[in-house]
Amino acid sequence: MQDFFRIQEGQEESAYQVAYASCKRRVTDLHYESRIQAHIDYNAKFLLRRVNKEEARRMTLTREQYIQAIPSWCATHPDCWEYIVDTWLDGDWQKKHEEAHDRRLQMPGVPHHQGSRSLSKYAKAYSDAHGGQPVGQLKAYALAHMGKATADIEYDPDAPVEAYTNSSVHTRLSSYTEAARSVHGPGYDPRTEERLDPQLVMRVGQGKKHGRFWIGDGVLDTASTPPLHLAPSIEHELKRAHTPTGQMLQAQVQELQAEREVERQRLQALEAQREQDQR
Repeated sequence: MQDFFRIQEGQEESAYQVAYASCKRRVTDLHYESRIQAHIDYNAKFLLRRVNKEEARRMTLTREQYIQAIPSWCATHPDCWEYIVDTWLDGDWQKKHEEAHDRRLQMPGVPHHQGSRSLSKYAKAYSDAHGGQPVGQLKAYALAHMGKATADIEYDPDAPVEAYTNSSVHTRLSSYTEAARSVHGPGYDPRTEERLDPQLVMRVGQGKKHGRFWIGDGVLDTASTPPLHLAPSIEHELKRAHTPTGQMLQAQVQELQAEREVERQRLQALEAQREQDQR
């Protein structure tokens, strides 16, 4: 990647997080979009008819038809294409595909208003359109489910469910905010939080559903967040948060986090020095 791009100094970790999340999403999308494109290509080439994406999503071809619709990027590896096709025709895969389709139909509103932007780019666009006001990750997530970045909208943690175009977002934001206030105190203001707490998101969301974080999947560091079974339950943490022991533990956690940050910076410096020596 660095043959074409240069990472701004101090932004290395953020850049790698974005690249990791983007690559994971692109690979998943490739598998999904290839099936739809195979439907479109087969109909155009062999049936001489044009179908749009909406029609193509509901189609299914036979194995032989899928093989004939092999895309150019996989033409030199027909065995790989056959493996992909066999995955689509597997009964378990088709069952999950239908269940996912049914869930999408039950979605109460549009998923978000980011368009093709990442959450970080949406936050910047909103900030640019609203006098340069700072926009943290949680605030950006909420706003992206309220309207476009240029719209006259403002995030209010106590806003009713009607403020969001998808009612499930209100539940997620309320649950996260309530948990954060229980841990950090009643004075916690989600509007001023610069970054989401991935461990808190993991606990409140009860793990990663379908491989994704409950809130802000694209901006959270998946590599440094322990799986749910390795983290104490949120209920256990909340019960102890405001006891003297809990406050002491919070201080210890903050101290450990500070030490980990120092260690991370040291390792980054060593890595940078190693790359410099290799040059």
